[in-house]
Amino acid sequence: MGAQFEKTINDFMEARRPAKGEAWDTFEHRAADALVALCESVAGGDEHTPAWAVRPVAQLHIPLSGPAEFAGVPIADSLLEQWRANVSVEPVIVDDDGVPLAFGKRCTFISPKILRAVLLRDHHCRICGSTRGLHVHHLRPRTWGGTDDISGLALVCSTCHRPLIPHGPFALVGNPNVPDGLRRVHLDDLTPEEAEQVGRPPPRPERRE
Repeated sequence: MGAQFEKTINDFMEARRPAKGEAWDTFEHRAADALVALCESVAGGDEHTPAWAVRPVAQLHIPLSGPAEFAGVPIADSLLEQWRANVSVEPVIVDDDGVPLAFGKRCTFISPKILRAVLLRDHHCRICGSTRGLHVHHLRPRTWGGTDDISGLALVCSTCHRPLIPHGPFALVGNPNVPDGLRRVHLDDLTPEEAEQVGRPPPRPERRE
């Protein structure tokens, strides 16, 4: 994210070159002008235009043998669930010492076509109506048996996404293809039909003493 911020500021500064024959302003002044321009572009934007949340990039290390790792830790299902729709993944093949051998193409788990289709259908957070910082949420998590079909996805903002399953105690249930077809329900209050739609978390492995 720091690299993305630096690149954005530098691009703004580069786009504001002085007229031919004029001297460059100081770096500090040009950087300050770039920040002001960024603030003005946000303030002057159409608040009704949906905007995705910042999509972080995760570099996934894939060894020649053994599980894939992130920051030296094997990928857990819970982390994979967080990445599935809202993170760009860059795979890196590494040797037994962690030295990169090859870099793969940056990608997302869900196709861009599906993401665009969900954005065009929902246009805003299906819980609070916000159009900023939007994520794609699986109504039934993939680790609980869900799929990436558009009928199982919905837009939610960053704030509303945190308490939702599989990490939080709330679920979105109903028909996402109907404008008012979804409602947020605590897991303890689900009807049998809603519980069937949401699915169940996979059983935990038995602890061995």
